Amino acid sequence: MLSLTIASLALALSPVAQAAPDAAKANTASATATPPSAAELQQKVADFFGGLQEKYGNIENPTPEEIARIQAEIAVLADAALEGIDLKALDDEQLSALEPIIGMSATGRESLIVVLRERAEKPTIDGFRAAVQVLMLSRTDRGDAALGLLSHPAFAEALATEEGMMVFDLIPDDVPAEQLAKHGAAFEAFAAQFNPDAPLQILGAAEGYLKLANKALPKAKADACRAAVLAFIAAKEPTAGGREKMMLERMARTLNGAAARGELVGYPAPSMDCEWVSRADGTTPWKSISELKGKVVVLDFWATWCGPCVGSFPKVRDLRAAYPADKVEIVGITSIQGVVQHRKRAPVQCQDDPATEKAELLAYMKDMEMTWTVAITKDDVFNPEFGVRGIPFVAIIDQDGKVAKAGLYPGDEESIRAAIDELLAKGAAKKG
Repeated sequence: MLSLTIASLALALSPVAQAAPDAAKANTASATATPPSAAELQQKVADFFGGLQEKYGNIENPTPEEIARIQAEIAVLADAALEGIDLKALDDEQLSALEPIIGMSATGRESLIVVLRERAEKPTIDGFRAAVQVLMLSRTDRGDAALGLLSHPAFAEALATEEGMMVFDLIPDDVPAEQLAKHGAAFEAFAAQFNPDAPLQILGAAEGYLKLANKALPKAKADACRAAVLAFIAAKEPTAGGREKMMLERMARTLNGAAARGELVGYPAPSMDCEWVSRADGTTPWKSISELKGKVVVLDFWATWCGPCVGSFPKVRDLRAAYPADKVEIVGITSIQGVVQHRKRAPVQCQDDPATEKAELLAYMKDMEMTWTVAITKDDVFNPEFGVRGIPFVAIIDQDGKVAKAGLYPGDEESIRAAIDELLAKGAAKKG
C-alpha cells in the first residue's frame, strides 16, 4: 500500500517535483504582509499531509504510470499550498516548519535555493548554515562549493553544529588530494572537536572526516586525527551500555580498519577468514580468497534480509555470465546473521545454529538462482577493514591481490564492468 507519510517524501525528490521555469519568482506575487508563525506553518503541513493521506492513502500497488500521475498531482497541490507565502520573509524556524511542502512543490524547491543563496552570502554562522542547505538541495556538482565551506569565515564556529559536521559528507570522494591539501589546517582543527565533553552525535562525522583527512594531510597528521577520534570513543565506552556500547565498539573497529587508515585501495586486500564457501550446486570451489590470485575478484557484501542486495541479483547474474570463470570470480560475502530471510519460502530463524543457517543459505542460493560463489566469513558482513557501513557494497581486487575499487553498488553495472575490463586489459598486456 502506498503510505504517503513516507512515500510522498520520496515522490517529492523525483524530477517531476523539481522542474520550475520561473522558480525565482514563485510564491512572491501575492505574499502576505505578515508571514504565518512557525506553529501555523506546522499546522499547515499537518493539514497538507492529512489531505494527501485521504486522497492517496488507499492506493495499493500503484503502476509506474499511476506513480507519475500522483507525483505530478502532489507537485500541483504543494504549489497551491505555498501560494501567498513569501519564502524570503520567513526565518529559519519558519522555513524549517514549511520544508516538507517546499520539497514537494514544483516551484518551492528552487525558490528556497534562491532564498538560501542570498543568506549564504553572510559571513556568519547563519550564512554558513544556509550555504550547507544550498549544497544539500542542489543537484549539480558541488565539489568546489563544498570545499569552499572549509574556508568560510564561520567554519570554526560551525564545527560543533550539525551543519558543520555535515560538510565532510558533502565533499565528493573524487576531489583531488592537492585540492584537499589546501584546507589541511581545517582538517587538523576539526580533530579538537572530539574532546571528552563533545556529544556522541559527533561520531556521525568521523568516517567522512577521516576519509578526507587521509587525502588532505601527511600520514602522521592524518593518523593523529584518527587517534583523536579513537581516544574520544575510548573515553565514552565506560559510560555506554547495550546497543550504544556495541555501536562504539564497531566504530572503533572500523576506524582501525584499512579503509579508515587510507590503506585500502591500492593496497593488498585485507585478509578474510572464510568458514563456508559454496556454489548453488553445493560444491566448494576454493577455501580462501588468497587462492584467487591471478583472477579479478568481485566481492559483493550482502545479506538475505537486505532488500537492495536481493534487488541487485539480476545485475550480478548478468555480470557472472559476462566473464569467464577462469578470469573473473564473483563472491557474495556475508556472515552469520541468525536468520535466513527466504524469498520463496518461510524465513528460518537460526540463532546460535550456524549449521542450519548454512544449509538454509544453500537452499536460498538455489531458490534465487545465484550463479556466483557465496562465502560466509568470520568477520562481520559490515567489514571494518573494507569500510563497509551499508550493504550492498562492492569491492574489486586485481590479479595481484590488491584492492582496485571499493564502495561500488552492484546495480552500477557500467562502473563495475569498466573496472573489470581495465584490469583484464592490464593483465593481458603484462602477459603479452
